[in-house]
Amino acid sequence: MPKSDQSESLVYFSEKGPDVPELCTAYTETVNNLSDYFGQCRNSYNERRNEWPGKQDDLRKGGANAFPWKGASDTEAHVISERIDTYVSLCMTALTRANIRAYPVEAGDMAQAKVVSSFLKWMTAHYIPRFQQEMEQGANHLFERGLMVTYVGWERYESSYLQSITLQEIADASPDLARLILEGTNDDQIVVLLQGIYENLTTKRGRKALNQLRKKGAAEIPVTRRKIDRPCVKACSPDGEVFFPPYCMDPQKAPYVFYKTLMTAQEIETKVVSEGWDRAWADYVIENCKGVQTLPMGSGNVMARREIVGVENPQDLYEIVRGYQRLIDMEDGGQGIYCTVFHPNYSGTKEDVPAYAKFELLNGFEDYPFVVTRLAEDDKRMYDVITIPEKLRGLQWQVKVERDSRVDRNGLATVPPLLHPVGKPPSGEWAPGGRIGRTRREDFEFAPTPQFNPGSVEMEQTMLKAADQIMGLDVENPLSTAKRQFYLDKFLSHVQDAIKAAFKAFQRFGPDEVFFTVTGVADPQKFQKGSPDEDFNLRISFDVQNFDPEADDKGVEQFLQILPYDKNGRINIDTLVEALAYRIDPVLADAMLQPVEVAQQKVLKDVTDDLTKISSAIEVGARPNGAQIAMQLIQQYASQPDVAQRLQTDNAFAQRLQKYSAQYEQQIVQAQNAEIGRIGTAPAAMGSATTQTANTVN
Repeated sequence: MPKSDQSESLVYFSEKGPDVPELCTAYTETVNNLSDYFGQCRNSYNERRNEWPGKQDDLRKGGANAFPWKGASDTEAHVISERIDTYVSLCMTALTRANIRAYPVEAGDMAQAKVVSSFLKWMTAHYIPRFQQEMEQGANHLFERGLMVTYVGWERYESSYLQSITLQEIADASPDLARLILEGTNDDQIVVLLQGIYENLTTKRGRKALNQLRKKGAAEIPVTRRKIDRPCVKACSPDGEVFFPPYCMDPQKAPYVFYKTLMTAQEIETKVVSEGWDRAWADYVIENCKGVQTLPMGSGNVMARREIVGVENPQDLYEIVRGYQRLIDMEDGGQGIYCTVFHPNYSGTKEDVPAYAKFELLNGFEDYPFVVTRLAEDDKRMYDVITIPEKLRGLQWQVKVERDSRVDRNGLATVPPLLHPVGKPPSGEWAPGGRIGRTRREDFEFAPTPQFNPGSVEMEQTMLKAADQIMGLDVENPLSTAKRQFYLDKFLSHVQDAIKAAFKAFQRFGPDEVFFTVTGVADPQKFQKGSPDEDFNLRISFDVQNFDPEADDKGVEQFLQILPYDKNGRINIDTLVEALAYRIDPVLADAMLQPVEVAQQKVLKDVTDDLTKISSAIEVGARPNGAQIAMQLIQQYASQPDVAQRLQTDNAFAQRLQKYSAQYEQQIVQAQNAEIGRIGTAPAAMGSATTQTANTVN
């Protein structure tokens, strides 16, 4: 077995289980070695929120070192936060309006791809809890801290709650069971019968319930009210929850990853039941590790920041770490992703208490359950990133200086310092309303006020314009669109990978069938998860120009203009209509669009109903769309022998049908007139073949 700087237990799988002391050491070293990145995140956090040493609630300078005077302006300049908030808003709008599509990898998956696309939309909207909120939090991490990390897994558990039942309720449901309880002759059999009714009832709780029913006529029974079986997607703080080795370049090739969570005692107890955590370990940790933190408060991690001031001293919380390792089997060289749940402050010193809560192979997982995206790929190492606050820090401070100077000038202009003879009264400091002694004149007068400097406003506008140019938010800069698209593609690419990972988790762990509803389809659809090896290429597309209504309308118009040049029918009109509808408004498109087959069947049904009414002496008008299909159906209807004979003998019937058919013909003519209006004449044709574009298309 080769020796290296790492312990062998962090590389090779052992039948004895994980080496928790080595994991604790690796965890502590990893966190300590990431102190530079933590400091970078802390500075970015403060810059975005305008936090600086000595800041006062009234935004005035105070203290012995106040400059230029005590009470001078110390205002905030939200240059960084405004631009980060703008991009977070753009990202979430893009996610809401983006078109999620699954494309088949193999030809046999083509029929399933459209159903998968609908399922993915439903999954992000309803199946995955808080998906939008988690992605919003991740977008904030991406622009503020340079990294976006998302955990993707599967959660399955039952929520049990105590419910009071009475002996009378049992008697109403089962008189024989109530009689056995009162007799008290065979408690073991009665407990078994109760367990058949209440699934989560243990033998101990069952005996206790029997005693309560006999003494008080009522008892408390655990009842399952909700069963959870769904994907789990969580945005993780890159400087406080998920830690990769500092030398990591590819997150999926790291030897280990640590995922830290703060849990309550109730949550730990729930994990014992729902996920099989070791009972002895849980009891020991709850008893001895409450409020213990292994990370120093000044290390720059999430615990040191204002956002969770309430848990800086988490007296009622427990630091639980999941250590994910890529371990190799020494016998055959096979790799596997293993997860160890442990507490950094307990490594197994007690013989009767194991060192970990759970150790398991993530069966079927080829990668760690984390999706990681960097704001910019300007360096190989994962943690070598440049954050948005770092880019805009200097501009923000310059804007703050210009604003402070104008506020202070206005203060001096409103209440100028008073010049007076020395000692009448004692001199103060230079400030609005201050008293300044002088030796030459014996009279009192106000000091001259500083002249207004228009260059200050110009300088601030220059700084703000420079910030917009850096972020691609300057509407006058032709490169801004490309920059905005770059940042949005970063975010959407991360979301795309997270959704694909969630779908893979569903294929591995989800139920065989799921019923889901989609906007525009009245009946629920049934989705079968299929084989875990079944693969689809997932694409989330959104064009940043969709934010510009003029550019959006121009793009649609240009696309429609090329339709006459499609002499070989390469453009699928139904697909074009769907794409344009989603481009205009994805929500309305989901509500209005229906599958082609369904649409055709609806037109056939509508026209058939109309023909039935016409045959019954009821005159009806043409439908607003589907003219081509309607005309074909009318022609087929009129060609039937009995209908053709009636048309010759029943003038009223013939007139109703002719009027109905003429209205559809007019719809077709109007569409043709639109083309004639564009080119001036009827399109060139040779027989039934269109030759209008023969001279314009190579």
